[in-house]
Amino acid sequence: MTDLTYECLQKMDDLILQSAKGVHVLFEKQDIILALQEQGKEDEHNLEKLKKIQEILYKFISLERFAEKRDFLKTLSRDEYTLLIRAYFKIVENSMLNQSAHRH
Repeated sequence: MTDLTYECLQKMDDLILQSAKGVHVLFEKQDIILALQEQGKEDEHNLEKLKKIQEILYKFISLERFAEKRDFLKTLSRDEYTLLIRAYFKIVENSMLNQSAHRH
């Protein structure tokens, strides 16, 4: 794997901040709902799934342009896409919790 650039991380952070404000530009609303509804039905702590999530997320973050990210989403299987949505929103949730903790 190649190293993630500062620009890639900054752009991802910008997308996460938008999502924290309720603006979800990467994923379709219905896909988000379905992925998050299915979340409790599977074992998310399966080691193979965790490795797969890490691999997909790393590739996703490494893409610099928004259009590249959207194109990448189209290459994922349904399971991979669902895993990415769940991981992404877990990051959004943690980001919101961290921001809230810094304010107090």
